[in-house]
Amino acid sequence: MKKGIQILIYLFSIGFIAIACSKQARPSGPAPPKNDTGLVNTTHLDALYTPVVFPDGVHASGIYIYSQYPDYHPVEASGEGFTCVDDVSRAALFYLRNNNFSTDTAAQSKVSNLIRFILEMQSPNGYFYNFLQTDGSINTGGSTSAATPNWWSWRALQALTEAAPAVGRINPQLGGQMNDAINKLIANIKTDFVNLPLTTQVISGITVPQWLPQGSGTDQAATLVLGLISYCTTTNDTTMSAYIRKLATGIAMMQQGDASHFPYSFFLSWENQWHAYGSDQSFALLQTGIFLQDTSFTNKALAEVSNYYPWLLANGFEASITVTDSNNQIQPLSQSSYDQIAYGFRPMIFAAIEAYSITGEDKYADIAGHLAAWFLGANLANTNMYDVSTGRCFDAISAGNQVNLNSGGESTIEALLALQRLENFPAVLTALNKYRKP
Repeated sequence: MKKGIQILIYLFSIGFIAIACSKQARPSGPAPPKNDTGLVNTTHLDALYTPVVFPDGVHASGIYIYSQYPDYHPVEASGEGFTCVDDVSRAALFYLRNNNFSTDTAAQSKVSNLIRFILEMQSPNGYFYNFLQTDGSINTGGSTSAATPNWWSWRALQALTEAAPAVGRINPQLGGQMNDAINKLIANIKTDFVNLPLTTQVISGITVPQWLPQGSGTDQAATLVLGLISYCTTTNDTTMSAYIRKLATGIAMMQQGDASHFPYSFFLSWENQWHAYGSDQSFALLQTGIFLQDTSFTNKALAEVSNYYPWLLANGFEASITVTDSNNQIQPLSQSSYDQIAYGFRPMIFAAIEAYSITGEDKYADIAGHLAAWFLGANLANTNMYDVSTGRCFDAISAGNQVNLNSGGESTIEALLALQRLENFPAVLTALNKYRKP
C-alpha cells in the first residue's frame, strides 16, 4: 500500500508540476574553498594514460584497465580489451574537476583526448561500446562491451554532459561533436526508457520498481540521473527533467529500514541486494533535491548518510547485503565484507560531503572524513590503500584481510576523485586526519 501511494504521488506531481530545466541555486551551506593539501597525486594515473589511434585515423587517449604489482606495468583485461569507456569517462571527470582546469593546458589536453575516445566508442545505435582491444579494434560483441543501455553508456553521458560546456569553450568543434553524441543518446533514452510504465514486482517480500535501468537498478539509475542533471542545466528539455523525477522516485522506493531498524535507511542497489560499489544513490538524490527543489529526495538521501554510513563505520564495513522482508521486518539473507574497493567508498564520501555542503552540519564532514580514512589505513587490513607518494591505490582488500597490491585504472581514479573532492572542504580534511592511521 505504501509503495502504491508513492507512485500515485509521483503521477500527481508529473501531471501538475512543470519542472524548469534550469540550474537551481544551492541551499545555504559552507562554500567549497580551494584548498590543496597535497593528497592528490596524478603520477600513477598519468602513467596509465595512453595514446590510441582508431581505425578511422582519429587520435585519442585511453586509460589502461589494470596495472600489476610489483613494477605496476599496465595490463589489458583478458578477452575484453586494454582500455574502456567506464574508466576513461571517470578519468575525464577527474581531470576536468581540477580547480585550475581553466588555465591548466595539460589537463585540458587530457580531457579533450579522453573525450575523443568516448566519442569514437559511440555505436550507430546511440549507445556506447565499452572496450577497445590492443589491435585497435572495438570490442563490439562482448557482454561487458556491447552497445546497450548499461553502465558504460551512462558513464559516457555523465562525462560528456559535465564536460561539454568547458570543452566547448576551449574547442568549439569538439564541443559540437560532444553535443551531437549527447543528443543521440538522449533520443535513445526517450525512446527506450522515459515512457516505461510504473510497474513493480515483489522479490523476497520487497516491492521494487521495474522502470529503472536493468529493471530495478538504482545504482545505474543514479549515474544516469547525474548525467541528466548536467544535461538539463544547459538545455530546456522538460521531458528529461520530468524523467529525472521518475528515476529518483524509483531510487527512493528502494530505501529500507530507518534510524532504529536494519538496514538503517540504505538503498537497495538491485532487486533485494545492496552492494557498495557504484552506490551513488544518495549523492544522486541530493543533487536531484537541489535540481528539482524537492526536499523529499534530499531527506531520503540524508537518512542513508545519517543512519547507514555510521552503522557501516561501526561494523567494519560490508561489501554486499541481500535481504528479505519477513512480516514487515527486513532481515539479512546473506552478507559479505569482501571485496572492499575504492569504488565502494568514493560514492559514500561524495554523498557525505554533499550532505555537509547542503546542510552545514559538522556530523556529515566527520562521516566523510571517517570514510575517507579507509584509504589511509583505517581499514580491516590496517594498510594504506592509497600511497600519497605515488598516487597508486591498491585494488582491494579481499577475504582474510589480504590486500590486492595491483593498482588499476578504476581503483586509482576512484581514490583520486574522492580525495580531490575532499581537498575542497577543510572540515572533512580535519576529520580525515583524525581517523587516519599514523
